[in-house]
Amino acid sequence: MIDSGMIECVRLLTENDFLFAESWRLYESAFPVAERRSLRWHTAAMTTAPDFYCYALHKDEGFAGILFYWLFSDCVYVEHLAIAEGKRGQGYGAAALRIAQQHRLPVILEIEPVQDEDTARRLRFYENAGYRCLPFEHYQLPYHLGESALRLILLSYPEPANAQLIESFEQDFHTRPMLYRDAQ
Repeated sequence: MIDSGMIECVRLLTENDFLFAESWRLYESAFPVAERRSLRWHTAAMTTAPDFYCYALHKDEGFAGILFYWLFSDCVYVEHLAIAEGKRGQGYGAAALRIAQQHRLPVILEIEPVQDEDTARRLRFYENAGYRCLPFEHYQLPYHLGESALRLILLSYPEPANAQLIESFEQDFHTRPMLYRDAQ
């Protein structure tokens, strides 16, 4: 368990772990099917990938959110971050990002292209936390059979990533988290 002062991060390693059910419910409600794994593949990643960190965010008053990230050779890839409704706007998201930043590596994450107020608000949140949009084309491979790759925007922290880091990121991205999906 990691305690950032504001939140505690409980690492989930099996479906039976404390807070897994709440974490899974939030994961399913916060991300569209195209942007998340099936339970089968999520469980496989939790139990077999030592570089996959699946955290339930918790505070004294209860469950606060999820932070799922991968520790790559040259960066940290934040795959999913969601804060529980009723806990948003209280600093939990920024505290969760600080957990990923503790590895002292550049942090890379993806968001949908800005299309509406929700996606614009998400971009503002990350920009306010010091993340910057990158000018590199990026597609998330489909998690499920029959779906298409998604064009997403890459952001990085603490400074904009260069082409060499993005090349390393893309290599790790395709050979590690993308192993855990239905569409292979």
